[in-house]
Amino acid sequence: MKTILEQAFHSDDMGVCIKNARGEVLEQNKLCYDVCGDCKGDICDVACMELYAKDESRQWQNWGSRVYNNSFVHNAYYDITLLCGEDHLITFLQPLKEKYKMALSYYKSLDLTKRETEIISLIIQGVSNTDIYEQLSVSKATLKTHLNKIYKKVNDRGLELKYIPSNRLLSR
Repeated sequence: MKTILEQAFHSDDMGVCIKNARGEVLEQNKLCYDVCGDCKGDICDVACMELYAKDESRQWQNWGSRVYNNSFVHNAYYDITLLCGEDHLITFLQPLKEKYKMALSYYKSLDLTKRETEIISLIIQGVSNTDIYEQLSVSKATLKTHLNKIYKKVNDRGLELKYIPSNRLLSR
């Protein structure tokens, strides 16, 4: 029977990369290869390793687990999980493209306006309200109005807000 790690390694929907303590790539599966290129034998210091190196909240150097939700690396969004030990670092890379499509489809069924759809699309991707109103060139008040309309459409149908990143609550 295959271990869970072996199953993940052969999965088409999850990238897996195993590095030694120095950051040298020992193994990478097809999805990881497709995303990052052939890194086997190289010291990796980009993408997930860059996130990890900049993470000032980790309690111990080179030990523990870290999760980086909605991370934009290599021109796409991923949920990235790192499991770190004294000798190895294992990266799990989960592409979010299909999840974003599913989430957007859910919200489109609520008859959102074009602008509301644009806003909810950015929220699903983890973009902050400040970044949203700056990107869309709208005022804070206008964004708040759109968010309230989205809430109302969701509530009027007896539905719930779904597919919003756990680290990103919609604030009215």
